[in-house]
Amino acid sequence: MTKKFIFRSNQQIGATAAELDDHYLNQCFIDTGDIEIIKDCSDPRLILIGRTGSGKSAIIRQLKESEEHVIQIRPESLSLTYIANSNILQFFVEAGVKLDIFFRLLWRHVFCVEILKEKFQITTEEKKKSFIDYLWSIIPKNKKNDAALNYLKTWGESFWKETEYRIQEVTTKLEKDLQASIDGEIPKIGKLSAGAARKLSEEQKEEVITRAQTVVNSVQIRELTTVMELLDEILSTNTQQHYLITIDKLDEDWVEDQFRFRLIRALIETSVDFYSNVKNVKIIIALRSDLLDRVFRYTRDSGFQEEKIRTSCLELAWNQYQLTEVLDSRINLLVKNQYTKERVTFKDVLPEKIGKQSTLEYMADRTLLRPRDMIQFFNECIKTSDGKSIISQKALIQAEGSYSKERLRALFDEWYGLYPNLEYLYSLLKGKKDVFILENISEDELTANYLELLTSGRGKPGLDMDLIKMVFENQISLDNYRMNIIHIFYKVGLVGLRTEKGNPISWSHINGTNISTSEITETTRIYIQKTFYRVLGVTDGTNLQD
Repeated sequence: MTKKFIFRSNQQIGATAAELDDHYLNQCFIDTGDIEIIKDCSDPRLILIGRTGSGKSAIIRQLKESEEHVIQIRPESLSLTYIANSNILQFFVEAGVKLDIFFRLLWRHVFCVEILKEKFQITTEEKKKSFIDYLWSIIPKNKKNDAALNYLKTWGESFWKETEYRIQEVTTKLEKDLQASIDGEIPKIGKLSAGAARKLSEEQKEEVITRAQTVVNSVQIRELTTVMELLDEILSTNTQQHYLITIDKLDEDWVEDQFRFRLIRALIETSVDFYSNVKNVKIIIALRSDLLDRVFRYTRDSGFQEEKIRTSCLELAWNQYQLTEVLDSRINLLVKNQYTKERVTFKDVLPEKIGKQSTLEYMADRTLLRPRDMIQFFNECIKTSDGKSIISQKALIQAEGSYSKERLRALFDEWYGLYPNLEYLYSLLKGKKDVFILENISEDELTANYLELLTSGRGKPGLDMDLIKMVFENQISLDNYRMNIIHIFYKVGLVGLRTEKGNPISWSHINGTNISTSEITETTRIYIQKTFYRVLGVTDGTNLQD
């Protein structure tokens, strides 16, 4: 078979992004059991958590293909930029008014409307009117149901319009109510904006907060609760019919961070609330691990329950066997369609070993155990095997060089929100042994690295820059700074840590970040992740014994 097949450098076994991978994803989706869990409306896990490339978007797309009632909500269709750019809302947020209740109202409103539209196929004004009449004829007449119907009538005029329109409609009403709450009461404010709020006296801020918070707290949460109860009653008549709402791509910069994290927290809390109160509905959110960490960090307050949210998370994890399935299925599709009806696997096109290690182990060791990494590695192997029927050891080693550089660049992009200076800090690892200890990064290296960032003007605001400024201003010692930098490398996946002899190596992409900065000591063994050996110029160490 392989003698008939010739690799061409422009071939691939799929794109690294799920949205660009239709051909392979539709035919080569590997189910690790996560689909059954996430679509089960009786299972509380509704947040898909994983690093970039772990398969979150692939699962969302598979749900759309395989399930009957799947409603996709795209962040860009939610008019959230409209909210973030509202001068009126910016004024009140800057003054100290909390909009969390309003954000939860937005999500509840969107979810209720989307489910009712899907259930009753409300796509025109005529269908909307018949839907209201139908509801009126079947539901018991009582005060609670009257309140729900009144809410639907109030907002029903926009049922058949796009989600973006409805959000702008709700937001505009709040803007008007907020502005009315202070009109004429606080003189000389002028046009509302964040800048105007910063000019308020403390007394004026207190007055704004008092008046505006009353408006925010009075939004129609109670009425929407009755709509949720009515929705539950309607959907309970057919327990076999489930509705899934999916939200993906929340890791893209679709709104300013001050609103972004609050909106995501409100989304999570509303989704958990829906699970608890509306049967046969599940709101499925795909979130990058680092984004969830940032939501926790920037929105934590007295009412925040991180443990409750953690129990709603489904962590995506892959092992070497599953990655082999990914590789086999895609190689088979690439070769089989053109050359043979027999099944083709990695054994037909890859060498058996690289050195003393099996090729699959060698490749898996050089991934963060994510499908995207394995796909990218093999795509690079194809490029170096143009005109050949198999991938030789030499071609694979050559491919590893470009793959290693690409994965490092992808790591910078993945963690840019938290550590925007990682692309400069990483150079502290260049030329190190595969295993080293803290003192192998000298004080001179540390100082030269952070001073270059500070003096070149290339440094960007972020948690890593906060550390740099702290060590520069002698707020923390150089030793403390070094431990923090190593912890950043550990968290993003550049290195693994063994804190004590006999303990297993801790890798954040396998175990999560289960080692704190305070546990890193002068005896801690630091292991560079093999994905980055080539780009870092790492040599095998023989001087350290475990």
